[in-house]
Amino acid sequence: MKKLSMILILLVPLLLTMEQVHGFDCEKAKTSVSSCESFVTGGDQEPSSTCCNGISSVGSSATTVDERRAACQCLKEWANKIPNIREDLAISLPKRCGLDKALPIPENLDCNNIQ
Repeated sequence: MKKLSMILILLVPLLLTMEQVHGFDCEKAKTSVSSCESFVTGGDQEPSSTCCNGISSVGSSATTVDERRAACQCLKEWANKIPNIREDLAISLPKRCGLDKALPIPENLDCNNIQ
């Protein structure tokens, strides 16, 4: 559950602030953010440009309430599969990617509460 919260801290703010580009696709979203795994587990000192681009892409693909809720659920599933995720790195990811629209999200985020 802690892994899920950390990923949400990273990505849900972006999902709430990005403009519409395409409809949401969970598998594409998981692929887009997969390059962030090495950073959030401490393997890389900085997120790669591919990681940051992936986060931006996920945010821009979930523009409706239903899409944002689906993205939240999708990213929870993805996060559950990441062993040894570090909360401090997960929280710092939006800022390190230069995505200053990110806002803190409660760890117990309920995807159904996303507007």
